[in-house]
Amino acid sequence: MKNNTFQVQSSNNSNPKIKLSPFGRLFRIFASWFGFTGLYAAFSVCPFCGQQGCPVGMVSAGTVGAFLALCLQDWKRLFLYIKNRLTTSQSP
Repeated sequence: MKNNTFQVQSSNNSNPKIKLSPFGRLFRIFASWFGFTGLYAAFSVCPFCGQQGCPVGMVSAGTVGAFLALCLQDWKRLFLYIKNRLTTSQSP
């Protein structure tokens, strides 16, 4: 009877991080923006009139989607900025 197991070869060459071009970063943020906006808009209603698909509600969904996309794109820098703002504003 044959033993059909696969052996995983370990290599010292781990996958280096791929650097994106400026157009790649731009595409990534737009894709995230549209994705978050669509997800938010599918489950939300307009905060003013209460209807789904209202233009004002879509603008608010786009704003929330842009904020989430920016947080996803560079969240470490965002948290450092907030931390620095809070620590400098609390100093006497």
